[in-house]
Amino acid sequence: MSSVTSALQQIFLLKDLGADALAVVEQACSAHTFDAGQDICREGQASDGLFLLRFGSARVAKSGADADVVMLGSGSHFGELGLIDDSPRSATVTANERCEVLKVDAVQLRKKLAEQPVIAASFHQAVARCIAKRLRVTTDDLAFARQLAQDRLRG
Repeated sequence: MSSVTSALQQIFLLKDLGADALAVVEQACSAHTFDAGQDICREGQASDGLFLLRFGSARVAKSGADADVVMLGSGSHFGELGLIDDSPRSATVTANERCEVLKVDAVQLRKKLAEQPVIAASFHQAVARCIAKRLRVTTDDLAFARQLAQDRLRG
């Protein structure tokens, strides 16, 4: 087993994928290192891949927002929405400390998945599960924020 395959197994998004699927993802990977304060990707840029955070932490921020959207740690991923809809990046992700990242090239991954529909289905199911989980958290956060706003208006 390669060191990249071992790293892929540590990423939450990919944890349930089999060895064949991980091998396909690995073929589209390249390793990158980012120092603290360096942007990994910027809001508005073309979405050209999925990022897998091997080591380190990074913050996700939206322009014009006073607070970070979320902090990500080792084993996290970001950029999966661009694999689905090709829309520009929705946020800027900045290394909080030195980060080791695997970037999964969108074009290469799509080509590999097109050749193997069973693996494509399992990969897309994993992405869908993660998006669903994040949407549930976002819905809870929105409900909480709206309740706070209503309480402040009343009080």
